[in-house]
Amino acid sequence: MQFTAADLAYIHASYVTLDELCAGREETAAGVRRLIEQGVLPRPSYVLDDGAEMYPADYFRLVDDAGSPAKLRAHFAERLRAAGGDDFESDWQAYLAGIYGVCLRDLTPEAIARKARLVSSLCELLVLARPADPEWRERLRTEVDELAELEREFSPDYDRSEERFGRKPTRDLIVAAARERYPDVFSRERS
Repeated sequence: MQFTAADLAYIHASYVTLDELCAGREETAAGVRRLIEQGVLPRPSYVLDDGAEMYPADYFRLVDDAGSPAKLRAHFAERLRAAGGDDFESDWQAYLAGIYGVCLRDLTPEAIARKARLVSSLCELLVLARPADPEWRERLRTEVDELAELEREFSPDYDRSEERFGRKPTRDLIVAAARERYPDVFSRERS
């Protein structure tokens, strides 16, 4: 699948190249690419048709917090566990694949764990819908709004193709779907 003009506009506005990330840092693009190939650092979130690799601007945030690339895995595990994450290996592999750089505004274990909890809770809320219940309505609105704040917008076409993730992104499957199915829940002003 190729990127559309709208995809490229979104990606160029929201992501940076590895050279831009490494500017002013001791890491070099070549050194980072070696660490990526060794499974130590995350892959780019997007590789454009021309081969350009695009990364989230906070790509080095966890590395800096950990103190070095060598300490990243243990640091990630510790923070994920403290945030209530319960699937380290799956989350770590998705992080290394660059997937969380596509879907999260803040590339942190805390955001990863919170997204997982929100997705689970929202799936339950939508399956066991009680639209007449004020508590259900408030919880749905609050959780959908929080998930929408955690997640990036996603590219307009490329990320929304089922070829990309094997399904639509959660922004479409949960956030947009809940807002479309229960517009009155989201149209009311909060008190």
